[in-house]
Amino acid sequence: MRLQALTKCAAVAGALALPFGLSASPASAAPIASPGGVGSAVAVSATGSVVVPPTSSVASSAQRPVRKSAAELPANPLIEAHLLNGAAWAGHGRASVADVRVAKLGLAAHAVTAMCENGKGVSNVVNATLGTRALRIGATPNTTVTTDLKGLGAVTVTLNKQVRGHDGNLTVTAIEVSATLAGKTQTISIASATCGKAGGGGGQPGQPSQPGKPTPSPAPPGEAPAPTPVPGDLPVTG
Repeated sequence: MRLQALTKCAAVAGALALPFGLSASPASAAPIASPGGVGSAVAVSATGSVVVPPTSSVASSAQRPVRKSAAELPANPLIEAHLLNGAAWAGHGRASVADVRVAKLGLAAHAVTAMCENGKGVSNVVNATLGTRALRIGATPNTTVTTDLKGLGAVTVTLNKQVRGHDGNLTVTAIEVSATLAGKTQTISIASATCGKAGGGGGQPGQPSQPGKPTPSPAPPGEAPAPTPVPGDLPVTG
């Protein structure tokens, strides 16, 4: 029964990846991707009173996916998770986790995925709850949900967290949890992926283009500029 449940979770997590365009391909086949710097992924990590080292963490700028997987999260007093997967290649990152449970904070999810491709990201959760509240599937970027738990105070969950770095790379985290445990701020990141734009981007991040200010078009090749008359007297000999 346990094996069947985990297989079902894997199928759900895999299905969530397909609408984003990162369709599954055999490990021996190179994905169709333009160079876009280093892609990376982390299935689960946590900092605070309970530290969980980045699990299924991978980074790569190669054209073929590099993958890391773990059947379950190493034993710790805070979070349980199974089928932790990370994959990365040039301009791409993808992470997925199944059967997530943080009993102390009232968080649970059947499947969680995050994907980043050429500077764009998306994430999904399936059957996710925080206390008695259901968390939205396909939440808009940086959706925040807060609940009060007896003895712990406020627990904040950010869904589909998207942060653009100074280098222009995007990091997408499907679920980020923040709470206070043992007097320390506890943070949990579930399914996180980072990627850059194809071709390396260029330009400076955070500088939006100015609408209504078109760039002058260059003159067509071979077309000479109109002559400018120059006033003056020319000496005449005769």
